[in-house]
Amino acid sequence: MPDAQRQPKPKIILLYNESPDWPDSDKEWTARMVDTLTAALNELSYEYRPIRIFDSLAELDNYEPREWLVWNWAEEIGGKPWTDAVVATELEQRGFAYTGSPATTLAFSCDRLKVKQRLRKLGLPTLPTRLFTDPTQAGEWTVFPAIVKGANQHGSFGIDRDAIVHDTDQLARRIAYMRSAYNDGSLVEQFLDTREFHVAVFGNGRLEALPPAEYDYSPFADMHDRLFTYRWKYDEESWGYNAIRVVSPSPADNPQWRERLESTGVRACRAIGIADYGRVDLRMLGDEPQILDVNPNPDIDVTSALMASARAQGMSYADVVARIIGHASARMLP
Repeated sequence: MPDAQRQPKPKIILLYNESPDWPDSDKEWTARMVDTLTAALNELSYEYRPIRIFDSLAELDNYEPREWLVWNWAEEIGGKPWTDAVVATELEQRGFAYTGSPATTLAFSCDRLKVKQRLRKLGLPTLPTRLFTDPTQAGEWTVFPAIVKGANQHGSFGIDRDAIVHDTDQLARRIAYMRSAYNDGSLVEQFLDTREFHVAVFGNGRLEALPPAEYDYSPFADMHDRLFTYRWKYDEESWGYNAIRVVSPSPADNPQWRERLESTGVRACRAIGIADYGRVDLRMLGDEPQILDVNPNPDIDVTSALMASARAQGMSYADVVARIIGHASARMLP
């Protein structure tokens, strides 16, 4: 039973960010997300106030933290990418409880190498990786095919079909690209051209995994297309957006895999301190799941893996919103 079922019903501040420099498509996507969430809050009979921010949280001066819970969808402030931890820190300083992971977890999760190192230290299954900052280092890597990710990128930024490389020359070019396009180092690991699962996890302290969701890449003959690129994720006109199916519960053909996936997802979320809700992305190496990424405050768009898993468990969008609020409201000031 979620902790907040023992708490008075809070009022909700729906906090989200928008930059004046965003293209119209990004603003429209954000507006759809806000509309979906407000519809759920209406269904649940919550009193709420949407607050859109760019570079200041000053509007929160008008709200009492003992009465208002912040639904924290503010992923950046002042147009600076990956500053969600800055927002969360200020919310904490103001005395607000908020949905999702604390500032320390958000800041830690931005460093993919540190996340991988912690997972390995705790004995969790994740592939060996190296951080490269210069193309001349490419010769030090010998395992191909490999995938190159931005060391401090999230949300599939920097992931396209060319992120998969097959030799030293391709790797060197990709390291150079990540530096020029994103001013970021390159995290390199073996690319597993195998089945991919996402495990959503709810809770605080006592964590519970939802049924895994599988990304079905069977329409794609080329391995470079068998990964969830930025375009496949956000471009509604793209082939991948429309061709990839998200199937849950999965894997229906292997209950032992499902048990391992769920257990690994819970352990990974606990390892980095995820609160309320999270998602762990994995691919299989033989019969063993390998952690690709651990995501605090993951996407809960109706098309997301988390929502596919929730529906497999009989939960509606409003049910998911209520559960997240339930966990977060237990942290409100008395």
